[in-house]
Amino acid sequence: MISKTRIYQLVFGFAFVLTPTLSSLAAEPCGTMITSFEKPIVLKTDWLFRKGDNLDWRDETVEESFWVKRSVPDYGISKTENLTGYHWYRCSFFLPENYTTPVEPIAIQLGRIRDIDEFYLNGTLIDKTGTVLPRMEVDFQKIRIYSLPTHLLKPGLNIMAIRIYAATNLNGLKEAPTIAKERLLRESAFSKEAFAMVCGYVFIFMGIYFLVGSIVRGRAGENFFFALFSIFMGIYVLIRTQHRDILFESFTWSYVAELLVLICLPIFFINFMHQYLKIKRNAVLLVYEVFLFVLFVITLFFRTPKTWILVIALFNYVLPVAMGLVIYLFVKNGKTNIAKVKFILIGIASLLPTILIDSLSALEIIISMPGTLYLGFLIFLVMISIQLSNDIVLGLENFIEQEKELIQMERVKTGFLINLSSEFKSGMEKIKKAIDNISTNSGKTTKEQTTTKSAAKKKTKTKSNSKQELDPVKQAEDHISYMSYMVEEAMLLRKLEDKTYIPFYESFSVAELIRSCVSSVENHLEQYRKNTSVEVKPGDLEIYFPKELLFSILRNLVENAYQYTDPKTDISIEFFNRDGFHQLIVMDEGMGLSQLEMETIFQKFVRGYRDKKNEIPGAGIGLTLVEATTKFLGGTVSLKSSEGMGAKFTIRIPEKPKK
Repeated sequence: MISKTRIYQLVFGFAFVLTPTLSSLAAEPCGTMITSFEKPIVLKTDWLFRKGDNLDWRDETVEESFWVKRSVPDYGISKTENLTGYHWYRCSFFLPENYTTPVEPIAIQLGRIRDIDEFYLNGTLIDKTGTVLPRMEVDFQKIRIYSLPTHLLKPGLNIMAIRIYAATNLNGLKEAPTIAKERLLRESAFSKEAFAMVCGYVFIFMGIYFLVGSIVRGRAGENFFFALFSIFMGIYVLIRTQHRDILFESFTWSYVAELLVLICLPIFFINFMHQYLKIKRNAVLLVYEVFLFVLFVITLFFRTPKTWILVIALFNYVLPVAMGLVIYLFVKNGKTNIAKVKFILIGIASLLPTILIDSLSALEIIISMPGTLYLGFLIFLVMISIQLSNDIVLGLENFIEQEKELIQMERVKTGFLINLSSEFKSGMEKIKKAIDNISTNSGKTTKEQTTTKSAAKKKTKTKSNSKQELDPVKQAEDHISYMSYMVEEAMLLRKLEDKTYIPFYESFSVAELIRSCVSSVENHLEQYRKNTSVEVKPGDLEIYFPKELLFSILRNLVENAYQYTDPKTDISIEFFNRDGFHQLIVMDEGMGLSQLEMETIFQKFVRGYRDKKNEIPGAGIGLTLVEATTKFLGGTVSLKSSEGMGAKFTIRIPEKPKK
């Protein structure tokens, strides 16, 4: 179990982060004696308050019978009276008779005041924020730190007066005024906003990172909308700090800009979710966007605190719609995309309380706790960044893998072209050799015809030479046919893959087709084997089938059996019908295939026996075509093999009855 001490430490640490405005300073009542300014003096009780306006109330002496005592902070909406307009606060303190001027400048911090204020010391105006006339200029976000002129401080009684103009029914002091060294007060104010400013810049740089990523990747819409959301969130946070005075000359325009940025945030986030989850936009989102667009436009023309409160109220009223849209996206696709959105869910879980707190504080319902907002959005954006960065890394890894596959495919295609070129070169050389044999035999025939004197001998010779002419011609025809097969089969594979091939069914003798195929392979490879057995059951079997496709399957299986086995190896070819299926079996007793080769042998451009594949002609698409053709016909192809035990290919294709 967690000890109580540990729990107290956690609670204290959490409170320290979320409420940086807390202070351990001891409070003093008005009328106290200040002996030294080395330590801050917080004046919290016995303040005099009066509604109305009279510049005489700034003087050192006034009639106090109509004033009421108050403790501050007392900010909020009065339940008994409307305090819109002017009201005053007065507080006194004493300095000792031996008072000496402080070495460091002294100041008073009043915190944020709603909406316009003037500060007087001993009847003299020290400083003010905002104006009522000739045109109302308010600033309820500036931290009031006013220097106290040392020449106005005097031994004995000193009177401070604060004249406040509230443009709405929200009024009072949000903080107990503190007198201290000006340096310490400004450092304290800066330190309170340091975390917010750091978060603002982190959000902006985070958004720029993903914006660049969306531009580089081009198609990543989710990165683009998240980048806009993060950048606008950063701007929103910075405007709410002392950067407001750096970025804008007028508080009015700074607050209008703050509201405009706030209105854009839900739209950017919802569109980010739609892009990330690849979901179409719906009518509810369109209506919500139109409403916020109208609110955006009218906010450009609002200049008074009352109209700003109206904008915030309208924004908060429709904020549940945005939450509902986000919840709908998760409910609809959460189960299927839980791994894809787990970090985003964590971020939203940390964000919802901060949105609620910020909305209520914007409406002045609760005291502002900016630490919660910045911490919540920091966790939220970090979680989404982790999710998107993880996706970018995975995308990069996939891209690298695809590049490797493309490089490998280019190598395979190059090998295919080299093999194809080698086949054509070999075929052309054999055709040339056959033509040379024809020419040589023709020359011999001419010479024999001119030297022979016997008509009977001439006739005998002519018949003999006619037989000799047949062999080289047939050889050349086979080589030409083989090269034609390679081109036609490559085109056939392309049509099968594109699903544009139209088969032509016809009746033919299976035994004749197999013998023709074996003869073609033997003539091309110049291997005339006596150990090749062909068995067709029954022997006179005729089938109704695409002859071109069956010949393609046969030729590739038989050619592989011849190429990858020793000439003395037995090869068996069987064909029969069983249970409504045509079954073709091509089996050899050669070298066989390893398990790895069996897993990849049907892939395009992949060839077996890697140590000898360069010595064996072929393009690497034969078995790919066999599998594609079999599947096209609704059949199956199976392979049984092991190293040193040969290979057995079995083709099963359903029969198609004649029409």
